[in-house]
Amino acid sequence: MKVAPKLKPVNRHLLIVPHFKKEKDTSGVLLPEDYKPREDKYISATILDVASDCSNGFLKYSMDTRRFQENSTIIVDRAMIETVNYRDKEYYIVLENYVCGIINEI
Repeated sequence: MKVAPKLKPVNRHLLIVPHFKKEKDTSGVLLPEDYKPREDKYISATILDVASDCSNGFLKYSMDTRRFQENSTIIVDRAMIETVNYRDKEYYIVLENYVCGIINEI
């Protein structure tokens, strides 16, 4: 059994899963082929991994160990999400500068 490679982000990047919305058109109205619905500028995403040189806002400390905040939800600039294709697998990364906030569930 072959396991898919895991991408480890470096240089202040975060490995994320963007929460893209799939919109279904059920109106029955025909639109031009090049029509694209308006997309929000910002999108939520889940952090999978962070580079070790990211700021402390993305890391938590536990017994002198720096770890990322697992499964944290962040808000990022949609246009700055990069797609990396490697061996038929897609990875999404974003530079930490394009993260606008971290969602804290109460």
